[in-house]
Amino acid sequence: MLKDEIKLPKNRNTKKATTSASKSTKKRTPKTKKTNALPPKNRPSLFLKIIASLIVLLFLGFGVKFALDYTLYANPLIGKWRAQTVLGIVEIEFERDSFSSFGTKNRVSYDVSHNSVVVMDESIKVGNTYKIIDKNTIFSETGGFKTTYKRVK
Repeated sequence: MLKDEIKLPKNRNTKKATTSASKSTKKRTPKTKKTNALPPKNRPSLFLKIIASLIVLLFLGFGVKFALDYTLYANPLIGKWRAQTVLGIVEIEFERDSFSSFGTKNRVSYDVSHNSVVVMDESIKVGNTYKIIDKNTIFSETGGFKTTYKRVK
C-alpha cells in the first residue's frame, strides 16, 4: 500500500507541472504600439512628397526616352554634323523624326542599312543617301558634289 500512496502524489504533481507549463506557454504578450519613424512635426509635408515623386517620374521618363532612342530607334545619323564646302561651312542636324539645315526643319523618315542611311523627306518624297565612314564621319553625294560631314560634339 505504501507504494500506491507514493505513486498517487507523484502523478498529481506531474500533472500540475504539465498544466502549469502549458499555461505559461499560452500567455499572451502585450501588443506593442506602432510608432512613427519621425515625430509628427518633422514629417515631410504632402507638397514635398508630391514634388519628389514628380522629379522621380521625370527622370524615369527621360531615361525611357533615351533608352528607346538608342535601342529601338537606333540611327547613327542622329546629332549635329558640319561640313566645309564651296559655299562655306554647312551645318545639318538629324533628329529622330526631323532634319534641320539652312534654318529649316523638315519631317523625315530613315531607312537604316549596314553602312548607309537613306533620309526621305516626307513632304516632297525625295531622299538623300548618307554613307557612313565611321562613327564621326559621313558623306553624301548631291548633284555630283561629294560632301564629307564631321560630327559636332
